[in-house]
Amino acid sequence: MAMPMIETRRGVWSIPGRMALLLAGSLISTVSYAVTIQCHLGLGPLFVLQDGIAKRSGIGLGTSVMVVGFGLVALAVALRSWPGPGTLALPILGGVVLDALLPQLPDVQGWPLRLAAVVVATWTMALAGALMIRASIGVSSYDAVMLGLHRIVGRPLGPTRLAMEATALAAGWVLGGSVGVGTVITGLLIGPGIHFWVHRVGGRAKPIPSAS
Repeated sequence: MAMPMIETRRGVWSIPGRMALLLAGSLISTVSYAVTIQCHLGLGPLFVLQDGIAKRSGIGLGTSVMVVGFGLVALAVALRSWPGPGTLALPILGGVVLDALLPQLPDVQGWPLRLAAVVVATWTMALAGALMIRASIGVSSYDAVMLGLHRIVGRPLGPTRLAMEATALAAGWVLGGSVGVGTVITGLLIGPGIHFWVHRVGGRAKPIPSAS
């Protein structure tokens, strides 16, 4: 069984251009994440874990983003899934920008507006993911762990990612992370959203066979 992965045309962009794509993707992703936080409807699975760690330990949410990010980098290295420069930069960029941004954003009021904001934020988060994929400077730490598990455990990428999402969600929920209808919206939309956007920013799908 093959799972679609994304291959990009690396030669089209210069290194500065690819760095700009990475920075743009990181900024859009962090702003989108901050909007979902201010909607108070629940967060995506990995964000639930970050939120739970922040609440349980008393550290800032941006610091939790960095701690979780580098913890995942360490796990990826243990799985022999080597990080790229972007993999190492993204937790720092996301954590710093999130801590600076959250105090400036008001809470989103009213159920209809909050639901709409979560949907739009998730869709723009998918755009951000596509931009970072297009940059081709290293996958996110979460994706690096997924690829390492896929290679070592020998399971297809779909079930591997689902197991990771369930684990992050369960751990975050136990730690007190925010779970709700927003968690469901993000879980349902983020995959199709990345698939939609990645073909519009210059990537193409390539089948990667599952390990056996």
